[in-house]
Amino acid sequence: MYYRLAISVLVVITIQHYQHNFVDGEIFLEHGEDSRNLYDIVKELEKRDKRMEELESTVAEQGKIIEQLVGMVKRYAKNAGSEMDSTAEFVYQNITGTSLVKNKTKLKSVVSSGHGVRRGVVPDHVAFTAFLDHPLTGLAVGMAIRFSGTLLNDGNGYNIYTGIFTVPVEGTYLFTFSIVRINANQLVAKLVVDGAGMVDAIADPAVGLHEHQGTNAAIIHLKKGQSVWIEAFHLESDTLFSLTNDRYCTFAGVLLY
Repeated sequence: MYYRLAISVLVVITIQHYQHNFVDGEIFLEHGEDSRNLYDIVKELEKRDKRMEELESTVAEQGKIIEQLVGMVKRYAKNAGSEMDSTAEFVYQNITGTSLVKNKTKLKSVVSSGHGVRRGVVPDHVAFTAFLDHPLTGLAVGMAIRFSGTLLNDGNGYNIYTGIFTVPVEGTYLFTFSIVRINANQLVAKLVVDGAGMVDAIADPAVGLHEHQGTNAAIIHLKKGQSVWIEAFHLESDTLFSLTNDRYCTFAGVLLY
């Protein structure tokens, strides 16, 4: 270390200085001030030498941490997909705290976007269950049945005011629905996507004063923005039977993948 070399040179100069001024076993006192200045310089160099050693130790520790981080990111990239391999090199080249946060954000965005990752690892949460909480009258053919209450509406796709579910994210969905009639009057309803019928359910009481429930289900692949609803198709009466605590008429859907 050059600081130690400088100290050695100063010590040699000091000895030569005193040897030059040594007379009859005594050192001239007038050189005392120079000695004190030299002592201060030596002490300052020793302090700087110590700080330099501490910095070297810190840099070595940071190097080990960086190697560990690079190893972790490479292992993650290997599992998540080849498109993330460059992220490990990016971390290696950016060792500050800010850069590390940016890399974490990049990794998160890659996983969320599905690039190099099988769809479904980080799924969107879309699910709803709607119900009719009162007898519904005034139905007409082609009218959307408005299920007025919800047990669940994750993704906010279902609208209680229109009875329509608007697809918030593309995917494959499972839908179910049920209708109930009372008295001897038939009612047919269908699951509709953008005006096209998918499946139907029929409630056809054989004997008056008894409830009869019709139900059906369908699995459909839908694009974002499409509309799904339950529509009255054939009516012998304009009334659906359901109550606040007896929720016979329901409409539900869930994103599968």
